[in-house]
Amino acid sequence: MQYFKHDIKVSECSVPLTCYLPDAAPRTYFPNNRPAIIVLPGGGYGMTYSGEGEPIALAYLARGFCAFVLDYSVYPARFPQALVEALTAIRFVREHAIEYGIDPKRIIICGFSAGGHLAACAGTLWNHACLNEYLEDDRALYRPNAMFLAYPVINMASHKGSYLNLFSQKEEELTLEVQDLLNLENQVSKETPPTFLWHTGSDSTVPAKASLDFAAALTEKKVPYEIRIWSGDRHGTGLGNYVTEPKSAPLTPHPCADWVEDSVKFFFKTV
Repeated sequence: MQYFKHDIKVSECSVPLTCYLPDAAPRTYFPNNRPAIIVLPGGGYGMTYSGEGEPIALAYLARGFCAFVLDYSVYPARFPQALVEALTAIRFVREHAIEYGIDPKRIIICGFSAGGHLAACAGTLWNHACLNEYLEDDRALYRPNAMFLAYPVINMASHKGSYLNLFSQKEEELTLEVQDLLNLENQVSKETPPTFLWHTGSDSTVPAKASLDFAAALTEKKVPYEIRIWSGDRHGTGLGNYVTEPKSAPLTPHPCADWVEDSVKFFFKTV
């Protein structure tokens, strides 16, 4: 495996993209055209939580994916800094696809909690006029081919704190126009990529209704998706097993622990 870091530079800010590339294996299904996944950890736009970074990347690496973790800018950085970083990371992976043995038409963005909001921003706003001054003209370079959203923040009703951190705690800037833009069920279009969503049913930090709202918008626009709502009330379960979830013993993982395998199956059926 190759392991290295690449700096994603936007404006005067630089954030690390950690890269995990499996060694070439000619007899595998993906000899040199693997899918890639870019992981965006959660943390309420106040931090990036390591338990939703490398463990997730390694789970997909074990399934033949090239994996990347982006520690995007958080508070006091302001919107759209983190979003432009995420889109720039997608473009970086796509432009280096041949070098890294990646299929440029199979790049997934995967996010958790507030990182799920950022991933959903990438999948819905990649071609939005609000980013005209930040991105180059060939917007297709920035579009993810699929989204995996884990207990995502989707709208301000689901986690106001994330929105406040996006705007440096200046509540007066959360205008109706901003809410319409960043309440992401409003931004789903026919160009939104196929999406796999999952949540725990009684999540008290980010209610499962956030994923259901997004799924309803995907349904309306006829975008392929699958959704899983598992029993339980814990937020931030990560892999759903003892690697990332302290309440899950090695032999008794959380019911949601199947989500990685389910997301892979969805991806290969859809993309």
